[in-house]
Parts: sequence; structure tokens; C-alpha cells
Amino acid sequence: MPHGKVTSADPAPTWDKRAFLCALMVFLYTFVLDDFVLPVSNGLHPLMFEVTTVGGIGFLALIGLLASRRPDVLDNDWFNGCAVTCSLAGAFVALESVGAPGPLYYLGSVLVDVGFEWALVVACLTLGELRLRAICAHAGVAALVAYGGTALMQYLPLAVPLACYGLAGPVAVVVAAPSTRRRLAAAAAAPPLADVSVTRPGVLPSLTNLLFVSIVVLMSAFGYSLGYDAHATMPLFLVVMAVFALVWVAATWRSQDLDLVYKVAGIIVLFGMFVSHPGVGSFAGLQAAALKAGALLVYYVEVVLYAGMAARSRSGGIALVALANAASLLGILLGSEVHGGVQLVATFSENAAYLLTVTIACAFVAFIVLAQRGFSLNRAVAEIEDPAPDGVPVPVVVPAPAVDLRGACAALAEEYGLTPRESEVLGLLVKGYGTARMEEALVISRNTVKTHVRHIYAKLGCHSQQELIDLAEKSSSVASPESPHSFQGDITLEG
Repeated sequence: MPHGKVTSADPAPTWDKRAFLCALMVFLYTFVLDDFVLPVSNGLHPLMFEVTTVGGIGFLALIGLLASRRPDVLDNDWFNGCAVTCSLAGAFVALESVGAPGPLYYLGSVLVDVGFEWALVVACLTLGELRLRAICAHAGVAALVAYGGTALMQYLPLAVPLACYGLAGPVAVVVAAPSTRRRLAAAAAAPPLADVSVTRPGVLPSLTNLLFVSIVVLMSAFGYSLGYDAHATMPLFLVVMAVFALVWVAATWRSQDLDLVYKVAGIIVLFGMFVSHPGVGSFAGLQAAALKAGALLVYYVEVVLYAGMAARSRSGGIALVALANAASLLGILLGSEVHGGVQLVATFSENAAYLLTVTIACAFVAFIVLAQRGFSLNRAVAEIEDPAPDGVPVPVVVPAPAVDLRGACAALAEEYGLTPRESEVLGLLVKGYGTARMEEALVISRNTVKTHVRHIYAKLGCHSQQELIDLAEKSSSVASPESPHSFQGDITLEG
């Protein structure tokens, strides 16, 4: 995925049945949950949404932690088996105890959600084996088919959507098993992301990176819209499908412009919020259609974004998708809770609640206009690096001894105002040292190494260890014209 938009030079997508079925199951589960399960369960168990969401965040954070630090412990068959078991057993327990008080229903719902979160991760890994244009095509068609099927389920027995609720996750896990096995093997063969990311931040963006922050904000709007419990019925659901199809084709069929979909989805959701003045029911259908269309586009962007991350990083895709999805659930939870607060205010003053809604909408717009100025989802994903393409550790070219590294580092330290300790770390980075060797050489902790490296990169305007090496070589060549400009470098390995 190159920087910015992907042009039509990307070849026409070939159809992959496994990837399509995985995407279809992911969308189908989500739409059934929103339209059939949550409306019933929230009335009987008020904290069900919060409990399951927190459980999902915890599970995904654990997966992300293991995948970034100990990828060798992730076993394909064990995780897939547990996910299928959790989904089926949880669905049975939840459906059997839906009307009963007590923790049993919560337990079943958490198990279903945990199984689905793993299914979402592996589904995105499967989609991530395609090119971006193919990812957009598969996800778009899957979203339309799943949404249309969910709308038609309103006319079918309740057992049909409930069966989809329990079976969507297991089907996705089974279908994605081959790609999951390949990804886990690549992750186990590569150096841990947590180690490599110290000197190569593009391998595993920080959780404070604007990419993850944008996911939280984007999904907060999605979570806020869920609070309205809006359901588009015939013929409005056709309007929702038409709006989605128009934006999907216009923005991503040829150019794969995720930023445009993101902004259009935000506008549509904001429109739905603005026509939701408490006490005014004249625009209920319009509100439902706008919120549904916006939510559909938001979820489409989410799936494509995660699959794009997996496409960029074959070895680190599991960690990236798990952490990004945890950020997504956090955003949905925050948006839902903010909506609950607005509804509480509405019980005292409808006008105050509407003013608060407008304020929240303006804050969302301000984030897009100000905080995201110059930011691009496409570019952020394109900057993700694989820690070890094809399972091979990434080589770092270290300048030959003929180049005066010590003098170059001293000059750079003075020019950019590095502290004495940062100067030491710079010298080791330019020599090709990895995180573990720097810890040992300087007798400092990993977190201290990370802090110094982050400060050095920020001061020198670099983004990777290789950029620092190139900068030191250039600085040395300028300072000593007699030094050779071409050399055979030594090769060291990251980590």
C-alpha cells in the first residue's frame, strides 16, 4: 500500500472465496448483534454491553501483548479450537439464560464475544493476504450482502438471526485457519515486535500514535450512534444500502481512498445526530437511515483498515489487528457511555441534551479538522513495516570503519542538542545495536532505551535505525571529504 491513495494501477481484484466468506461472517455477526441481540439483552440485562465490551478489550489486549512479545506461544489449533468452543458454548448459555437474572447470561455473552474477537482478527489476516483494491471489493460486497440479509431476517423466525449470532464466529475461524497458521508461523520466526519497535517504530506504532487515536475517535462516533437503537426498516434499508454502495464505489473501487470514506461516514453520522432533537419524532426514519448508513461505512472502514495493516505486516499482523481492534472497542464503549450521559441529561432538560449533542458533534469535527490536519489513514497504514518479511530478520547496514562514526555522532549530538546519554545511545544505534545489546552495554532498562531512542528520533527527524545510519554516513562524508563515499557495510540483525 503506497503513501496516500492507491490508484487504478493496482490490478483488478481476483475473487477469493475464503476472504469473502470471512468478511461476510464478520459483518453478519455485527449487524445481527446490533439489530436483534442488543435490543433484547439491554432491556433485560442493562450492563451486558459494558461487560462484554470490557471482556473483549481485555482479551484483545492479551493477544496483542503475546503477539508482540512472545509470538511463539500462540498456537493455531489451540486458539482456533478455544474460539469455536467459546462461541458455541457461550451462545448456548446466553440463549438458555436470556430471561433469567444472575451472571450466567453475562458469562455466555462474554464467551461469544471473545470467540468473535478472535474470529475478527483471523478474518482480517485472511483479507490481508489480498491487495488493497481486492480487500475493498471483498469487504464492500460482504457488507452489502450481510446488511441486506440482516434486514430480511426481520421477516424470518427469530431462530434464524440467533443461529447466525452463534455460528458466524466459528465459521470465520474455520475458514481462516490456513491463513492463520501461516501468519502465526511467520510471527514465531520473526523477532518480537516489542524489541524491534524500539529502533523501528514503524513496526509497531505507539498506542498514542494518531492512527490508534483516530480509530478510537472514529469508533466513538459509531458507539454513540448505537445508543439511539435506530433500525432502518423497509424501504429505508434500501436507502441505506444505496448510500453505502455509492460511497464505497466512488471512494474505494478505483482509488481506495479510506480517508474519504472516513470523512463521509462522519458527516452522515453527524447528520443523524443533528436531526435527533429529543421530543421531535418527525425525522425518526431519516435519523435511523442516516445513523445506519454512517455506522455501516464506519464498520467497513474498520475492517478494511485492519486488513490493510495485516497486508503491510505479515509477521506482525496479529499484534497490530488485535491492538487496533481493542482500540476500536474502547472507542465504541466510550461513545456508548457518552450517549448514555446525554440521555440522562435529557430526563432533566431536552434542550440541554440537544445542546450537549451539538457540542459533541462539534468536538468530533474539530478533531478531524485540527488534530488530524495532514493525517491520512492510507498513509499511516502505508508507513507500517514488517519486522521480518517472509520470516527473515531485517538486515541493518552498518557503515564500514573507514567512516568516522564517532565524529559524525558527536557532530550530530552537538547540532541537535542531544544529552550525553542520548549521544551514547546514538553511537550504539549507528553501530547497528539492537535493543538487547543497548540494554547490556549501557546497563539500563528497556523502557529507558525506548525513551532515549524516541527522543533521538524526534530531535533528528528520523523514523528508523537505518535512517540514523544514513544520516551519520552523510554527516561524516560532509565533515571528511577524503572519506570514501561507497563501501561494503557490515550486516547486523535487529533485536
